[in-house]
Amino acid sequence: MKYPLILLLTFMPTVLLSQYSIQGNFTPKGSYDMAMLYQVHPDYLDYKTHVEFDEDGQFTIPLDSTFTTGIYKLVYGLPQEIYNFDIIYNGTENIQLSFNADTGLSFKQSQENKLLMDYKKAMSKIGQDIGNAYSKPVVDSLDVMRIFEVQQQQQSKFETQSKGLLASNFIYANGRYIPKQFESLKTYISNVKSQYFDAVDFENDILKSSNFFIEHASNFLFGFNGSKDLTNELLSKNIKDLNQVLTQSAKDPTRYAIMLSMFDQLLEANYEPAALFTASNILKPLAQKLNDKVTLNEIIDFERTALGAKAPNFEIEVAATNSSSMTLHDLKDAKTYILIFWSSSCSHCIDDMPIIQNKATTIDKSVTKIIAVGLETDVYKWNDLKYTWTALTHVLAMGKWEHPLVELYNISATPHFLVLNADKTIIAKPQNIDELLPFLQK
Repeated sequence: MKYPLILLLTFMPTVLLSQYSIQGNFTPKGSYDMAMLYQVHPDYLDYKTHVEFDEDGQFTIPLDSTFTTGIYKLVYGLPQEIYNFDIIYNGTENIQLSFNADTGLSFKQSQENKLLMDYKKAMSKIGQDIGNAYSKPVVDSLDVMRIFEVQQQQQSKFETQSKGLLASNFIYANGRYIPKQFESLKTYISNVKSQYFDAVDFENDILKSSNFFIEHASNFLFGFNGSKDLTNELLSKNIKDLNQVLTQSAKDPTRYAIMLSMFDQLLEANYEPAALFTASNILKPLAQKLNDKVTLNEIIDFERTALGAKAPNFEIEVAATNSSSMTLHDLKDAKTYILIFWSSSCSHCIDDMPIIQNKATTIDKSVTKIIAVGLETDVYKWNDLKYTWTALTHVLAMGKWEHPLVELYNISATPHFLVLNADKTIIAKPQNIDELLPFLQK
């Protein structure tokens, strides 16, 4: 009579420790080292486990009883903020997925995740169909309305199929405006935009534990341009509209997290003036309100030298007479100003500066003025080079990395280039001399 009990006790831990699992296959093989799994809660990430990929790009993560129902984030590379995706786990099914660097994520097993992915694919296809229908030289209103009918049917179908599942939270929240009669493209886009967040509950813990808010806001920010090209002005307006919606519908911590992500995406997409608008008008007040001193200081640093910001002022030269000192903002004699932060101990600078000097001798100084700021520890070497490169206006900043200009201008390496207009507003930030040279043409 004891043997069955012993067997039961022997096998029970195994049952508890590996009821279900996440199995993954990543390609190309050998491109990934480790997968880390976090359970996502509304206010924090809970690290659960990690596993190494085998030589075929596969892994298995057993899901024991400590893996509770909810949203999980699988991280497969660095930085973690980019190389990750969400997984729904309802506690009652295995999850099998495939990931390809070119084609993305797909689920082979898991009712929850497969249904949500099928829904996203269906809505994406309908979105393409709507765009194609409206882009025809002559728009067929009956064809457009037929597509909207399909959209309504698909939305209703997926909402019905997902009842009782965690996926229903995402499917319902993603519901879009569907016109009941034909509308022009301009009217349709305006209505979609104005009602884009109507179905979203910003207090829904499932949604808060996922990427949904970020993805939804990103689509709002970058997607509503109609036939216009994306510009910093248009994106700044979208940011303003987005913030207005979130101010009315979401609590400050949620709004803050969403706007921080929009700020990062704008920078990543090289829309720095729109990022500056976001930082100055939305993030800075929120960081102060929420007492996030670290981010507040980062925003202040960014603001000083962002595209569209007025360059911080500093002393240019002291006249030999007793007249007052001249500053950057005092200069009035050119239409464009180029700031170069360099050092006589920097090999790249020594290579680039003669090229800049040569170009400077050929340009009209009433059009372009070049100010070379030497971050130095050796005044003698700087002096020698100063008298060699006479076409430049020189400024000495002794102390090199300890000089206040380094922090003021967020300088992390030399040479460091900035292009300013006549008002001393930063209009370009060349990353190397090749990007600088077009500004040094006659």
